[in-house]
Amino acid sequence: MKKISFFLFSLLLSVAMFSQGTQAGRSWKSLGDVPLNEVKLNLPWTIFGSYPEISYERILQSDISVGITVGVGLDTDQYPYEYAFTPHFRWFFGGNRESMRKYAAGFFIEANGSVYSQVIDTGSVPEEVSETGAGLGLALGWKYVTRNNWVGEIVLGGGRNFVKNDYDAVAYPRFGISIGKRF
Repeated sequence: MKKISFFLFSLLLSVAMFSQGTQAGRSWKSLGDVPLNEVKLNLPWTIFGSYPEISYERILQSDISVGITVGVGLDTDQYPYEYAFTPHFRWFFGGNRESMRKYAAGFFIEANGSVYSQVIDTGSVPEEVSETGAGLGLALGWKYVTRNNWVGEIVLGGGRNFVKNDYDAVAYPRFGISIGKRF
């Protein structure tokens, strides 16, 4: 488990470190020198749930972004998920491209998918079982971006598990209050 966590963290860090900071020459409208990458940390899960969750997001257009969230459970007694790998697509509603003051900010709708492992208390022997799930979900959220490119975000939603399990692991949560940096 530690090797998988280290590998995922290293992969996320290398993508963030070696990605391009700006993008020019779009047919729809150039973003110019706008930073297009974000790295965020989900504070409630990290502090209170012993479940560090890191997100990377890439702005594709002024109102569309894609990203990935990776979380690893350090203590399954507090939070039942061992790990989660959640790619997401976001569509922002802040006006049209000409009137948006900040790119990829404001209210958004998110479509996500997730592959995760959950510890379930069975009530029999063995008492705890680890189940793997995969599914699709939706979330709503709000993102605020400062002039110095600090990012604050709230997201709330969930998803449906489509993998047949022996126990009732039919859904996964998507909740966060994240702070990060756009670069």
